[in-house]
Amino acid sequence: MQLRSAAGPAPLWRAGAQQQAMRMFGSTLEESNKQAVSNHLLVDTLELSKSFEKAGLPRDTAEQLAKDITTLIVLNKEKMEGAFVKTVVLEKSILEQESKIQSFKSELQKTQDMHQATVNKDMERQQNVLDKMKAEIRHELDKLSASQRLDLNLEKGRMRDDLQGIRDKSTDLQIQMDRDINELRSSVEKAKNDTIKSVITILGTFSAIAFTISRFVQMGAGG
Repeated sequence: MQLRSAAGPAPLWRAGAQQQAMRMFGSTLEESNKQAVSNHLLVDTLELSKSFEKAGLPRDTAEQLAKDITTLIVLNKEKMEGAFVKTVVLEKSILEQESKIQSFKSELQKTQDMHQATVNKDMERQQNVLDKMKAEIRHELDKLSASQRLDLNLEKGRMRDDLQGIRDKSTDLQIQMDRDINELRSSVEKAKNDTIKSVITILGTFSAIAFTISRFVQMGAGG
């Protein structure tokens, strides 16, 4: 009581100013923070109000100041809770991120599988085209080889026919030469025989003439 009477005017003036300021501040925060204060009451407002009354503040001002301080504490607590993640929220966030990562991996694997399937399909199609081209080239080479073999066989046949014709002509010439030689030999033999016959005839004629002459000579000598 002596403390209040000794310092009565100044605390009452300050209390009036603080009360007016707190009412203005409290009017703006009362509606928005009433639910937060009721749910997150961290201090004993009655004890805090009594402490303010003991310090020299009027009861209404002390109660309002206690409520405002409690509201500020609760709001700061909520801000701190918003700034720092709770373990449950963190675990939930980790699980969500792991689920998203797993989903992304699955989607990526699915995309890779689809891409690999597309690549394999393209490679298979290209391999089929390549095999078809190889078969066509092999077929063309076989046709060319068969055509060349046919041409070679035809050329061999033509050369064989030409050689056979040459051999036939050579045989005909040989036969003709043999015939001519035989005819010439026959002609020579005939001419030889005719010559021998002629010589014999001439010799016989000469012998007859000589014999006749010798007879005439003998007859002339005897007469």
